[in-house]
Amino acid sequence: MKKISNLKKRVSEMCLGALALIAFISVTSCDPTIDALAFDLPEANSKEDLTPPTASFKASVTADYLSYTFSNTSSSATTYLWNYGDGNTSTGLDGANTFPAEGTYTVTLTASDKLGKTSTFTMDIEVIEPEVPPAIVPEVLNGDFTNGMDNWKVSTFTGGTTSSFNTSSDGSWLNYDGTDNGSKTAGAKWTLSTSAGAYTSSSTRYAYQAIVVTPNTPYVLEYEYAIKTEAEQSGVAIGGNRIIGEILDGHFADGKDAVASSNAGPLVQHVGTQVLGKTTFTKVKAVFTSNATGEVAIWIYAVTAVDAYVDNVKVYPAN
Repeated sequence: MKKISNLKKRVSEMCLGALALIAFISVTSCDPTIDALAFDLPEANSKEDLTPPTASFKASVTADYLSYTFSNTSSSATTYLWNYGDGNTSTGLDGANTFPAEGTYTVTLTASDKLGKTSTFTMDIEVIEPEVPPAIVPEVLNGDFTNGMDNWKVSTFTGGTTSSFNTSSDGSWLNYDGTDNGSKTAGAKWTLSTSAGAYTSSSTRYAYQAIVVTPNTPYVLEYEYAIKTEAEQSGVAIGGNRIIGEILDGHFADGKDAVASSNAGPLVQHVGTQVLGKTTFTKVKAVFTSNATGEVAIWIYAVTAVDAYVDNVKVYPAN
């Protein structure tokens, strides 16, 4: 009987203790002054984002100074929003944009992960139109023919001659710089026996000089020419006495290939038909646009039954 009494006593004490604990929790949960037991319960099934995203990118300008590409170097992200600072946006991994004009644009990349964490990275892009370098001014060697045929010959000529013209002392009265010489200067000369056209033979002579200019750029081929009158020398070529100046599309080691290029169509051709006598020169300025390589060649010949002359050959940018 004593054991049963003690057991009842212990059960009674345990029940009283439990009631006291419940009462304490109830009081403390309602008492805002008790901070020691305050804590936030975690959301259901949540876990800490141990690798939040970091946004970053690199910018590169293209051949068009207005257009840029952006290489995404972000980490731990799954979605991206690009804002290019000019009203344009995109959501791809990498970015690309063509800006409307010169100026400074703030490009922003917002990188996000699947847990909703975000990171932003900005870069100021300064859009500036690059300065266009001045066009090449080619040096036309021996352009006044002071040194005879030097620098005016093709290397070889299948079926023709590498001699480029007849040397002459009946050139222009002007020096190469445009000043008056006070008398005739050296020049290049063509005759019936050295003519092309209907008179083409193995003796036909062509003045050739390869030059390099800026690609796809306007240039001027300039030279002076004179043709004897019938009073000075009788004879008229088929189609009329004339001097032809051209710019060929390329460089040529064999005169045969240069002739073929001329026949196919030069970059520019001027046919001079002014017959004013050997002492009166006509200045030619023929505008052309250079090719994509910048490798072109001066090509001059005559179709004439009388003596004809050329002097002071130049090539320079049109602007």
